[in-house]
Amino acid sequence: MSNLAIAQPWWLLCLPLPLLVWWLVPPHRVRRGGLQVPFLPRLAAAAGSAPGSGAVVARSGLWRLLVVCFCWCCAVLALARPQLVEPPVSKEIPVRDMLLAVDLSGSMETRDFTDAQGRQVDRLTAVKEVLDDFLARRQGDRVGLILFGSAAFVQAPFTEDLDVVRQLLDEAQVRMAGPQTAFGDALGLAITVFERSTVRERVLIALTDGNDTASQVPPDKAAQIARDKGIVIHSVAVGDPRSAGEDALDEKTLQQVASATGGIYSHATDRSQLQAIYDQLDQLETRKVQTISHRPRRDVYWWPLAAALVVSMAYFAVGMLLRGLLLPGREKRLVEGVAGFSPALLGTALLAFHFVRPGWLLALLPAGLLWWRLRRIGQEERAWRGIVAPHLLRLLWRDASAGRRLGPLSWIGLCWLLAIVAIAGPSWKRMPSAFAEDTAPLAIVVKVTPSMLTEDIQPSRLQRATQKIHDLLAARGSAKSALIAYAGSAHLVMPATADAGIIDTFAAALDPALMPVEGDAAAEALQLADLALAQAGGGSILWIADAISPGAADALRRWRKASSSEVRLWPPLLRGTELDAVKSMGRAVRADTVQLAADDSDVAALATAARFAPVQAGDSDTRWAESGYWLTPLLALMLLVFFRRGWLVPLAGGRA
Repeated sequence: MSNLAIAQPWWLLCLPLPLLVWWLVPPHRVRRGGLQVPFLPRLAAAAGSAPGSGAVVARSGLWRLLVVCFCWCCAVLALARPQLVEPPVSKEIPVRDMLLAVDLSGSMETRDFTDAQGRQVDRLTAVKEVLDDFLARRQGDRVGLILFGSAAFVQAPFTEDLDVVRQLLDEAQVRMAGPQTAFGDALGLAITVFERSTVRERVLIALTDGNDTASQVPPDKAAQIARDKGIVIHSVAVGDPRSAGEDALDEKTLQQVASATGGIYSHATDRSQLQAIYDQLDQLETRKVQTISHRPRRDVYWWPLAAALVVSMAYFAVGMLLRGLLLPGREKRLVEGVAGFSPALLGTALLAFHFVRPGWLLALLPAGLLWWRLRRIGQEERAWRGIVAPHLLRLLWRDASAGRRLGPLSWIGLCWLLAIVAIAGPSWKRMPSAFAEDTAPLAIVVKVTPSMLTEDIQPSRLQRATQKIHDLLAARGSAKSALIAYAGSAHLVMPATADAGIIDTFAAALDPALMPVEGDAAAEALQLADLALAQAGGGSILWIADAISPGAADALRRWRKASSSEVRLWPPLLRGTELDAVKSMGRAVRADTVQLAADDSDVAALATAARFAPVQAGDSDTRWAESGYWLTPLLALMLLVFFRRGWLVPLAGGRA
């Protein structure tokens, strides 16, 4: 099979090991029971022989030897770990960074555009609508967002999580960056952002409806620097070119900026023209990606194990069937009763563990019955039960196997048990896809109140918390994180995203002055964290607070009853009464408290704990990680014993 590979072929070198066992291990001698009678000396004298103790070496038949050799070859092949190489799974990695710059100056509230439903809307609303559709078609790109008015700021650093970019753009409001237009400063900021980019192709799409009235860097100078750094700028103008004053549209500058960097200039006076411009840019700046692929492998070690199990059980079943010993009389009723119980037995096993192939557990039923039947027919005294009275047989029979350790029959029962469990594929965790991070999402809840500005911990409690958040995000790599801030009200600052840079940027910007209401809405914040985690597929909550109001205790208890999320409390406090009070209140939500440390030991502990938080198992790219393979070395060692001379399970006193 072209798609079949052997992961550990060196195990095949173990195939000759049975020869060493046959030559070097002493034969297994069997002591058989017998009937001891009072007139034994007279029988011995008549026969001319003296009775004595001893043992025999059972002789093996050809079929038994062939079956054992076949099972051994199957066990070694399973050890070599055969695997099916599945079709390749690919992932696209962006090789172009695209930055969007959007004007939020006062003139963007002019209502001279129409939306998709034909309603009169302001310019910014129309821009949002068109850009949202544009971003929806750029899935897989790395996109950043700059908003500018009297000043420019980065709303979203480069990220592949375009849903976050779309949400941040939707939350933008006219004049939130000031009423003027600092177009040149926006270009300068874009150049700075691109300096942190590691890709060669860099594109800026800048949209404005006025002329530059507040920049410290002239737009033409910024365009020259951008050209030298390989940045292409496409400029998009909206609005009426006939307007005058500060709202006048400086088309000449926009054309020069685009021409200097190899971009294009476009002008739109209505939504349809704006849509056409971004459609043109979408075609011009087609998605460019680098594709990496991975061919997953699926263990099929259980194939040879299943063959060995079936052949070994069939060998004994056929042997007993030919001798008329398989299921006489009343024992058939026992089989029917156990068969009726088997679904319940399987259900119990599935509740206790997870098995990749649980149907194979039903093989325990025929294996157990076959072993029980072998044990029954191996009882030598049964041949005398119709000849000697039962009460005398108990006194006269001498069982030579009394006190014997595990014999061949017990050994083969253990082998069947191990083989069935290994074939069923026990597992206790999911295996992530090749391109996934094996780390659970984390919702970071931060209290942002004036008390967090206290400087008993330098530089302040809030700044130390944001520094620790920075270190924690770095330790978690590309794992998803969400950010929630609260005081008297709770706010989702950023939904769960794999881009740690966005979370870090917004966490560093948290300030009590930004919070609309003072107070302690901790329970509301934890509810928002639950919602963010639900959208991300589960995870845990990190709660950073320097105090918890006693008045919030009831709300916290109600939240705890309704939520199953793990909570870790991380107070930015020194040891003392404040810390003790926070710990005491944290018990209302059964939170594990992590002590603030001078080094990064607290960060390491939190990163480890958050990594293995419970997540939802609905990802179609994941599969259960099998652990049955690790039973095959033990199974192979046990099979080696069957190559010892005399080590066999006889059928009613005959050869095995």
